[in-house]
Amino acid sequence: MGLSISEVAMKFGFSRTIISRVYREYRESGKTSNLRHRCGRKKIMQERHQRRLTRIIKRDKRATLPQIAADFNAGPSTSVGVRTIQRNIIDMGFRSRRATRVPLMNARCWAGVPVFLALQCMCFTHFY
Repeated sequence: MGLSISEVAMKFGFSRTIISRVYREYRESGKTSNLRHRCGRKKIMQERHQRRLTRIIKRDKRATLPQIAADFNAGPSTSVGVRTIQRNIIDMGFRSRRATRVPLMNARCWAGVPVFLALQCMCFTHFY
């Protein structure tokens, strides 16, 4: 009727130790689920808060963290600190960016300018 522990382990891809531990716990206490995922401190920012935070960030991409926190706390949700906002922004994948200064023309570009101008002059003088 049933499968052996080794057969169950092979079928589901778990080790024999895990299968035997779960089976023993079921026989002794009748429980089949692990309730450890419920312990620890609850998250203050739910998924709907994170969606709201995403909208605030996308509305003004140049806003600082205190500005974002003030805008977020102005709404109906729970009041959170700047560090909590920062942690959630990083967890959501947003990164800070800084504009880099790039020279308009570097040495390699300047080296090709006379050749380009000479070709342009030859093309324009040919038609006149």
